[in-house]
Amino acid sequence: MSILFRGAESIIYLQNNLLYKERLSKKYRIKELDKKIIEQRTKKEVNTLKKLNFLQIPAPIYKHSKGSIIIMEYLEGKTVKELKNLSENIFYEIGKLVKLLHDNNIIHGDLTTSNFIYNDKIYVIDFGLSFTSTKVEDKAVDLYVFEKSVKCAHDEKYLESFYKGYNNEEILRRLELVRKRGRKQEFDH
Repeated sequence: MSILFRGAESIIYLQNNLLYKERLSKKYRIKELDKKIIEQRTKKEVNTLKKLNFLQIPAPIYKHSKGSIIIMEYLEGKTVKELKNLSENIFYEIGKLVKLLHDNNIIHGDLTTSNFIYNDKIYVIDFGLSFTSTKVEDKAVDLYVFEKSVKCAHDEKYLESFYKGYNNEEILRRLELVRKRGRKQEFDH
């Protein structure tokens, strides 16, 4: 088993074309609380993956879980952040995919270009912070997080294509309010 990625929350291993995501224990948390948090987050992520698979939304296929480990399909390709030749079409497709998530009340919680894999099409990955919500506000905040990540790592021009693909006026109007609050907080600090 080889380590593909080590983050603050988990370690990702690869073996036999399967990904093993193991949530890490936090030494600063009370042991019983830590175990409960890991169980809850693992269960929530498993449920999101199962829902995505049922809806046939392009995401890793869930295989199995045990304790703090989730086993899922390994997706070949590069993250959109790693791509050298970005195109407006890629961001348009990401917009369509995020709209599909939101239409099914799935809030990703960490929308960045590192959480989209591209090979023959776009796949969304890493549902460790995901949750279910019907609230327009939660969907707009999800978009705001993505917008901030694009502005940090890519040319802003791609956002126009993303929003064309997303195409939900009600949520985009709410995004305007979220942006205003975000700017106000930036000025207050």
